[in-house]
Amino acid sequence: MKRYVVLSIFLFSSLFSFSQISLLDSTETRPYAFTAGMNYISNYVYNGRSDSLKAPYFIPSLTFRHENGLSLSADLYILNNGVSNGFDFLELNGSYNFNIYKNLSGGVNGTKYIINESSESFFGSLSYILGGFLNQDFGFCELNVGFDALNGTGNTDIRLSPGIERTWEWGNEDKRFKINPSLYAIYSTLNYFEGFTEIKNTNARARQKGRGPSSVNQPVIVSNTVVRNPGLTFMTYELSLPFSFETKKMGISFIPTFAMPKNPIYTDETTTVTFPNKASKTTTIDDTYYSELHLSNVFYGQLNLYFKF
Repeated sequence: MKRYVVLSIFLFSSLFSFSQISLLDSTETRPYAFTAGMNYISNYVYNGRSDSLKAPYFIPSLTFRHENGLSLSADLYILNNGVSNGFDFLELNGSYNFNIYKNLSGGVNGTKYIINESSESFFGSLSYILGGFLNQDFGFCELNVGFDALNGTGNTDIRLSPGIERTWEWGNEDKRFKINPSLYAIYSTLNYFEGFTEIKNTNARARQKGRGPSSVNQPVIVSNTVVRNPGLTFMTYELSLPFSFETKKMGISFIPTFAMPKNPIYTDETTTVTFPNKASKTTTIDDTYYSELHLSNVFYGQLNLYFKF
């Protein structure tokens, strides 16, 4: 835990120092730019789902962008829900966007997560994400299809996000406004809903204190959470209306999003008890999350303020 905090502080201070040095260069001639900002998200929502306890985050962010399409960033997520406050996880992001043919473009991206060991968020079991997108601009709208592979402690999850969006811009180099309404449908496999737990025996606590028998003659209890309806599943619609105002030195944006979750995910917990004589007993109970049984629409927003160097 401490080494992650130290790494985060070192990374942000190094990037900030470099961006300060870059102020000595002219922003008119450099093919790259740095931005440093503070973001706030009112609730973290994934695949249209949110926890019963809201998860608002303050997000200090540093970004490097090159005109060739390369972008690198570091985002530090600080949880502020009144119960679990402080560093939750760090995102290290990289992406590269490119033109393919006329109005067809694409990109590849990757995210590495550094997690607080006590984090209870979905990202607590996530290692990295690799993905990309294709975008076709028809003039009156853009058709965009995203693909992500999420690697965690279990099997890799696949996420698809086809959508439609439209961008309007007006202003000049000194002051520019942008609005970008979009509607996306999110599909995902469901491995992240599943879990595996092994409890060696009920007398483990007593043995640790020197008062219990050896574990040799104790039953082994294995619990496994399994999704009843696995596979690629339609998870949610997401309707968003981002708008931003930007000058040569700073920018501010607000991203309101309305998520409409679909298809409740039902899970079972299967527990197998294996006795010393090799006999076993298996029981299965409904372990579906309460929030999945009572899906409801979620509205949340993200506010971003950043400065260019």
